[in-house]
Amino acid sequence: MSARPLRALVAVILAGLPSLAGPPASAAGTMQSGWSAPTSLGGCALAVGPRVAFPSESPSIATGPGAIVWAADPSCGAAASAGRPIDLSVAALGPGERATLTSTQHLSAWSGGQLAAVGASRGRIAVAARLRGTAPPPAVALLQGRAGRPLDAGTTLAGEGRPFSLARAYLGDAAVATVQPGVAIEVRVERYFRSAFDRPLGIPIPIGGVSALVATMDYRSDVLVAWEQNGAIYAHMLRASGRTEPTQRVGNSSPNPQLQALVSDNDHAMIAWSSDDGRPAPAARTSVHIAFSGAAVRFTGSRLVASFGDPRGAGHAPGSLALVRLSTENVMLAWTAAEHGHYVVRAVPAVFAGTRPAARLSDPGGQSVLADLAPGPAGEAVALWRSTPSQGAVPETTGSELWAARTFIQRHGRVGARTPEMVAAAAASAEPSIAVDPASDHAVAAWLEPGAHPRIEYATGPGATGYRPSASPGTVSSPGSGTPWLGIAIAAAGAAGIGALLMTLALRRRAATRRAGGAGTDTRRRRSARTRR
Repeated sequence: MSARPLRALVAVILAGLPSLAGPPASAAGTMQSGWSAPTSLGGCALAVGPRVAFPSESPSIATGPGAIVWAADPSCGAAASAGRPIDLSVAALGPGERATLTSTQHLSAWSGGQLAAVGASRGRIAVAARLRGTAPPPAVALLQGRAGRPLDAGTTLAGEGRPFSLARAYLGDAAVATVQPGVAIEVRVERYFRSAFDRPLGIPIPIGGVSALVATMDYRSDVLVAWEQNGAIYAHMLRASGRTEPTQRVGNSSPNPQLQALVSDNDHAMIAWSSDDGRPAPAARTSVHIAFSGAAVRFTGSRLVASFGDPRGAGHAPGSLALVRLSTENVMLAWTAAEHGHYVVRAVPAVFAGTRPAARLSDPGGQSVLADLAPGPAGEAVALWRSTPSQGAVPETTGSELWAARTFIQRHGRVGARTPEMVAAAAASAEPSIAVDPASDHAVAAWLEPGAHPRIEYATGPGATGYRPSASPGTVSSPGSGTPWLGIAIAAAGAAGIGALLMTLALRRRAATRRAGGAGTDTRRRRSARTRR
């Protein structure tokens, strides 16, 4: 085979190999502008959400359609009370992030106050809602299903029900943590290749109320659990291998902090929390702390990130603290701070929190409180916050504006951000939610619009120009797919074939040269010498 046909064959093989590097980190590239106009979904909604979630097996590979999940009052009457049934509604997000109501699940004995949704295994979403306590007390209703179909009948998890945590990991693994007061924190794990949660694993706890709880996972499905109890933040690692770990005291905290945690594949972790100092207004202060572990997830202390006067408590309101891992593996910390009489939203690479200046995302002249922070597939995160004019009150009542901005970590550890854009002119304060579609890099925000019959509204924001997902919506991995071993095997085989072809070409060239005579180095030297003579 001549060199030219061989090169053509190599090019064909390379073109046919799957890309293993994934999409380029284009968050800092040119961004499209403009959020869509808000669109209404169901009415008679309750102020416990809504939640937006996308199932995926990596930051850029979707495994199923995303969804907006919310709770509604089936009687469409007065506000629901504890023990009253609710309807759990799911709207699937189709092409262009258009939401279509696909299912409504009836839940009885709802207690209100907490609703969670994450992308789970096999292209599904997992939803958890707090239930009313009885004897024995049903704590959390846990349901799963693909967004375009009705959710399953659900499982009732025993426990106190307040608080609980629903988390997901890189490949689509999921974990749910609930509290058995004075006994244990129970954690159930569902691997990305399974369709159900395993039996619970217990973390013994002492007597005393647990006011905050968060679970987070790494790719091995090891679970880090952090919680507040008896004036302190505690942490415990549950190993998939079954190896026992001690419970660690991380730092001090008042009850009901905002609590966030992440654990990495290198067996290091970080925990962040914001809490008040227990003093009544107007002397109340809020402090933000972060703790980093050493090897084997061993914590040795915490670092103060910010401390400020906070008579309204906005600095530790729901959603006011966020800790997310970007697709680049960097981690971003964002929080609400008070400066010069205004609440502002700030962000910083987590490793530099408290040691380097943080970037301000919101308008310094308004009153802004962080509501959510969601990582995207192009190395960015989208921050969502509520805002009112400077003369207005803290945005904790209806009528506040909803704003968003794309942020990313630049070189030398600085946070960059695109110009903030208004998402809704008058949004509710009922914990608006945001997530980014891995198939398009488009952001989806959903919130509660107040009124006589409160309704859910949502809007979509653009992604990075030229973003190319690893898998298009038409070739989304099938349910149950995990790491693309087949693609890796094909790529390895193709690379081996190319190497063999190149080696064959080299050997044939050498043999042809020897048969022709005079092609070797020594022969050329002898001929050159005879010519000179």
